[in-house]
Amino acid sequence: MDAFLAFDRIREFAACAWSAGDGWNGRAALLWHLTRNLRVRLGLGGYRPLHISTIPTRFGPLHVRENFGDITNVVDLLYHDVYRVRALAAPGAIFDAGANVGIAAMAFASCNPGRPVYCFEPVPENAALIRLNCPGAEIIGKALGSEPGAVRLHVDPDNVIASRIDTAWKTREVEFEVITLDDFKRERGIDEVALLKLDVEGMEVDILDGASATLRSTAEVVLESHGRERHQGVQSRLKSAGFRIDGEVFDGKTGFVYASRE
Repeated sequence: MDAFLAFDRIREFAACAWSAGDGWNGRAALLWHLTRNLRVRLGLGGYRPLHISTIPTRFGPLHVRENFGDITNVVDLLYHDVYRVRALAAPGAIFDAGANVGIAAMAFASCNPGRPVYCFEPVPENAALIRLNCPGAEIIGKALGSEPGAVRLHVDPDNVIASRIDTAWKTREVEFEVITLDDFKRERGIDEVALLKLDVEGMEVDILDGASATLRSTAEVVLESHGRERHQGVQSRLKSAGFRIDGEVFDGKTGFVYASRE
């Protein structure tokens, strides 16, 4: 890594640790873990992908495995706040689709105490960490899609990600059961959804196609898109469902879309 890029990255890590860490011990612990991947690549640290560390943050205790994946989302989620975490004005539940290890869910729950949080995460190893990071959430260990059935997704050796799109890591294909948001919402008798968050690695269009009824009673949607076609496709579907696009960014590969009901 170029020295200047490394310096900028460490400076970003320090800003994240200062912003999201709970007290001096939490800030020091968060900075230590944020720099761990860099230290491992420089031969200055060990790689323990099954070891779970606990970091005090202002949103609550954060539990991450010491692999190359879990900690990498913290800067975007807790410092850059890509999902615009805050107290939600609209009534209803929070749906976190593609919850991964529950970092976003932890932040949503911290800002919205007592509100129901449902985390959809098909990888069991990730779901186990959601139970630690957001203990009040209900975890649904299935994939979401346009119709019930099954889907084969790319899963990396450390079980960090289940993706429809190609990844930079060696993966294996794993089959997961698929449900739709509409079926889940109807079966659980959930009337209103305050926020639907999607980070589903290429499944975002499929999930919206299986959520037409859910979207009619959803106040806000925030999602990560993958590829220009999907980025445009999710906006088209949200507009057709009566949402206003409040903001969107796209860097050529991935993007974010923020929408609220008109």
